[in-house]
Amino acid sequence: MSTPENAMERLSERIVTLDGLFKRGIVTGPLLRKQLKSILSSRDAGTVFSTHIESDKKAIKILNRMENPSAWRDLFTRSREEREVNFYETLQTILSSDSHQEERILRMLQLACLPFYSGFLPLTNDKKKVASEVKPSRVSVLD
Repeated sequence: MSTPENAMERLSERIVTLDGLFKRGIVTGPLLRKQLKSILSSRDAGTVFSTHIESDKKAIKILNRMENPSAWRDLFTRSREEREVNFYETLQTILSSDSHQEERILRMLQLACLPFYSGFLPLTNDKKKVASEVKPSRVSVLD
């Protein structure tokens, strides 16, 4: 298993490479989205997410909602397709920023844990509840 520091280093290298290709216009549009999803869905991203962000998910949601309540309401009223487009546009904005790679990665992962974006990347190992078997009735025939 990789340590969070090693995972962050590998993610940083991938983000630097993708950023260089993006700035030169080689990777854009759907290919950029695919690459961002690949990077942010990787095991390294999961390690960084569980180490640095998962424990603060609730606080991140509350802070985001308090900072811009109208944008929060607007995003909840949009369709899934519109939210997905907005998600990748926001990731592209973060990728284009002048911040350090590690800070950009953390911002991207924080964005992905917001409730209207949480289904776009598999960041946690939470399995959806499987429908349980049909249980026999507790009512007896003798009742």
